[in-house]
Amino acid sequence: MPNTLQKVRFAIVNDERHTIATCVMLSQQGQNKQLKLLTYPNTDLTAFEHINLFSLNSTQFMAWRGKITRQRDEQVIFFAEEQIGENFRRHLRMDMSFDTYIYSLKNPKIRYKVKSNDISCGGVSIFSSTKLHLGERFEIVIPSTEPPIIVPIEVLRVLSDSQNLYACQFIDLLLQEEALIQESIFEYDLRTNGKR
Repeated sequence: MPNTLQKVRFAIVNDERHTIATCVMLSQQGQNKQLKLLTYPNTDLTAFEHINLFSLNSTQFMAWRGKITRQRDEQVIFFAEEQIGENFRRHLRMDMSFDTYIYSLKNPKIRYKVKSNDISCGGVSIFSSTKLHLGERFEIVIPSTEPPIIVPIEVLRVLSDSQNLYACQFIDLLLQEEALIQESIFEYDLRTNGKR
């Protein structure tokens, strides 16, 4: 296996979509993938009936559903039962709260304070300090990525009129931006919800 794959970090995610550990892949042989844990869960990974493995810092999306068949300290064997399609990444939505700003694409002097509700690689839902309109386009600062990035969004629908909660989709994301957002989602989930 090329050394480049060993530089790719992965998130181990349970069926409730909570990140339980991060790892790198040391080798793979058929459906078996040898992993080295970078963060350690407080539970035996072999106890999970199924887990999901998602690439984090790679522009090439890699994901599988399967089970951990062996765990010795930081060494883990993952048996991949099925590959997860790239569409899943765009729709894997996780709760993520951060304060940030959006800037109008029509008038860069217009800035609104917003708070995220949840996020995926396909979009973000936000609480806005003011009413927004369907189809409006903005740039949003994503402060959770390393480094923080500014990406364009479009308001798709109103989720709650009384709370000014809006579903927005990302527009024309670069693969590198998608990878940064994905990595920040799983890192945030691991930090916020702790190791399970």
